[in-house]
Amino acid sequence: MSSQSLNNMMAENEDKEGGNLLGFVSDKASDLLLSKVFTEFSATQNPKTFNSGVQGAISFLRTHASPRILIVDIQNELKPLEAITTLATVCEPGTRVIVIGTDASLDLYRDFKEMGVDDYLCKPLNQTQLVHAIGRASGQIKHQKTRSAKQIAITGCAGGVGVSTLVANLGRSLSKQGAQTLITDMDCFGGDVDLLLDSTASFGLMNLLSEQNKIDKIFIERACQPVDERLYLLKSFGQRSQFKAENYQKLRSALVKEYNYLIWDLPSSLLSKQGISDTLAAADIQVIVCAPTMASIRQCKALLSQIGERQYGQRTLLVLNQIHASKDIMLTQIQMETSLGKKFDHILPFAPKVMLKSSELGLSMLSSKHAIGRSLLLLSDDILGITKASKSTLLASLSRLPFIAKKNTSNNQDRG
Repeated sequence: MSSQSLNNMMAENEDKEGGNLLGFVSDKASDLLLSKVFTEFSATQNPKTFNSGVQGAISFLRTHASPRILIVDIQNELKPLEAITTLATVCEPGTRVIVIGTDASLDLYRDFKEMGVDDYLCKPLNQTQLVHAIGRASGQIKHQKTRSAKQIAITGCAGGVGVSTLVANLGRSLSKQGAQTLITDMDCFGGDVDLLLDSTASFGLMNLLSEQNKIDKIFIERACQPVDERLYLLKSFGQRSQFKAENYQKLRSALVKEYNYLIWDLPSSLLSKQGISDTLAAADIQVIVCAPTMASIRQCKALLSQIGERQYGQRTLLVLNQIHASKDIMLTQIQMETSLGKKFDHILPFAPKVMLKSSELGLSMLSSKHAIGRSLLLLSDDILGITKASKSTLLASLSRLPFIAKKNTSNNQDRG
């Protein structure tokens, strides 16, 4: 994109002072993700995105004031270090720069850090990493010196709405993406997530909750059952014990240091217990699974009220699981959304045969071959923060380019 066209585009949106948060990216998927993430900072940063990459940023900054935070894409640069050096000559002191690209080289990361770059993120971009990078650059999130897992708490608006099925398949999906993932089933006198994972329940969870003074890396490894190379299960079966809320909090503090993702299977019947309700309230992502019934609407409203206002960076996802055939459904999606005053983030279609086979044999439901599998993959991508540009979106963006539009016009005239 030329400097003149970039400046004309910017002039339509803001004055010469510019925004506090600007992103210059070179592909549609990154543009979509940045636009989505920027909504979390719209109140304080006045964010804008442009499809132009680092060269567009250099051209823009020659004639505009530098933003407080600048995100630049080096994907198309043959000499990225030279590009960032040039950027530094036109960027005002004090600007925090976040670079994104496709090269995962540790040496490149170190070079950027030595040049004063705040952070370097590799594509495909992860929504959580991007939020935290911007949060750190803006001072809203402090730099963390220790590893900390992302926590996902999943609960239902009633028993039998498919929480364990969702937990098992989400765990499989995250582990396939390379993330060290732990599933913890808090129902110690029921629950079937172990069967859905074709695994076995032990006494691991109760051991960790009762032996607080002995929790260390080795103790955790022995308590958690391996499902595959990167997926683990923490569950106890047939034990009914009472524990203080502090025990759950200490357990969470120990587990977040050992895994990338913690998935909590929280039975709705146990949410009155303080330790378990605290786990839901503290999670980075809270997933509430509803069935198309009046009882689900009532419980969903109660859960949303219990969760309260979201903390910084926290997300709440509403999932509608069509556990009944269309003719048996009491309420439609529109009726439920109207009553809740919120739209569902994801819909799981009615798929009794696939779900029965999966539960009986402990098989994964993640597949693009059927609707329920595609829906689960979309939910997983949402949680991972992966935004994929669809083929139709790509063609639509290409059609707006001058040479494509001209060619299409010529073809239409020839056909006429």
